[in-house]
Amino acid sequence: MSASVTRRHLLRGLALMAALGPLAACAPAAQPTPTAAPKAAEPAKPAEAPKPAAQPTPTPAPAKPAQPAAGPTPTPLPVATPFVKPGLKTIDFWWGWGGMTGINALRATINRFNETSNTFQVNGLQVSGIGEKMLTAIAGGTAPDAAINGFYSEYWARGAALPLDDRIRSSTVIKREDFFEPNWVGALWKGKTYGVPAIECFVGWGLSWNVELVQKGGLDPEKPPQTIEELYEWHTKLTVFDEAKNVKILGFDPMDAMAGGIGSPDPFYWGAAWGFKYFDQDKLQYNFDNPDFVEILTVIKKFYDFVGAEKVDGFRKSYGTWTQSPTASFPSGVEALIINGYWQPGELVKSAPGKKFGYSWVPVPAKRKGIKLQTFRGHFAYLPKGSKNQDEGFQFIEYLTTDQSQDIIFAQTGWLGARKAYLAKIDPKTYPGLEFYIKSAQEATERVGATVDPMQGFTYNQWNQTVDKVKFGERTPEQAAKEMNKTLNDEIKKRGIS
Repeated sequence: MSASVTRRHLLRGLALMAALGPLAACAPAAQPTPTAAPKAAEPAKPAEAPKPAAQPTPTPAPAKPAQPAAGPTPTPLPVATPFVKPGLKTIDFWWGWGGMTGINALRATINRFNETSNTFQVNGLQVSGIGEKMLTAIAGGTAPDAAINGFYSEYWARGAALPLDDRIRSSTVIKREDFFEPNWVGALWKGKTYGVPAIECFVGWGLSWNVELVQKGGLDPEKPPQTIEELYEWHTKLTVFDEAKNVKILGFDPMDAMAGGIGSPDPFYWGAAWGFKYFDQDKLQYNFDNPDFVEILTVIKKFYDFVGAEKVDGFRKSYGTWTQSPTASFPSGVEALIINGYWQPGELVKSAPGKKFGYSWVPVPAKRKGIKLQTFRGHFAYLPKGSKNQDEGFQFIEYLTTDQSQDIIFAQTGWLGARKAYLAKIDPKTYPGLEFYIKSAQEATERVGATVDPMQGFTYNQWNQTVDKVKFGERTPEQAAKEMNKTLNDEIKKRGIS
């Protein structure tokens, strides 16, 4: 699940982004040279690790010791630090996922790499609030050598990450054609590639429902809603109030999980459902002041009006969102419908054992009925600006896409990458419901990639504020659309992004 980074920490970095200003925003970032400028990092203390498995290691780069750079102190973790062989050059790799399954998956992957590599080692750091801390490190000259998570689109647009096109072209491990093409979209800016879709990628949209709640509501779980209009009907029939008129069962929350996403790595479901794009990268213009977005806000308000916006907020004080935690509303059995990604079946096995769920295509407006809509999204591994060990950093990025690394991560978390060859090996029946998502990658009639928004954090903030203003009646949908569009277009000019 991507929320742990992209939503919890995203807004905290907005003020910092404005304070730092463009990082070479109007000029291309320096292309990596064939030979890295390596550094020696202080190795972490070895920890007991699993037995190594044979895995080819990418060609090493020559090492020249340099003084280690200080970075932000990582959040203390309840598990052992990665295994690192003493006496070898060590590079720094940062990631942001803070959940136990994500932490263990990344650490197990790093352990395995370090056990099988005799050329260099990886010192992995889980960094809470990685979005803003990465920018601080780059500005201070203490960036890690490679990373995953953060403000992807903003990094690309501001020159905070290095272009990878030459490295990808010469790689014997990463082949562009082995990845679903839409998975690359979020890694691109102005014709250059800044990231590799490595971990927790693949497809992100599917409508899920709690079979028992649907049956209790008198609906057929074998005939899910195909249109927004049908989804609203299910919402009204499945929402249950207690004697005090508070929400006991919520039918559908139009902002829960992937339904509330916008930008990268969680694409804008509502815009895709209506068939419009909210940002023109060539013109650097936002397009929210249009009839489709006004209609979207009207529909979202309708869902909240049936329940009462205040009552939904009260409900959310007791139950969280998404599906990873057993205390979230959908796993708890108090939310009937949710829009979420391929990771959900694996999460629900642990967060909602014994419950039965159905999966199908996300609804679209009646005028677009029959469209099978799917998004290809994910998290990108990248070389931050200032990486002192670019060759080794990229070699570890290559490793993250290998079968060996993907096996470890899938076993630990149920997360998948974006490689077609690897996905073809996955047993679709590993988790109930996973088969729908795997088939959807081939059967979708409309495939949507992430929008590369150079102000993705600011846009996400404005999106949530706009929905709040509409659902609480502070603005009409027309007023809110105009206001959001003006705010964003004024801000991008103010930032001088080009």
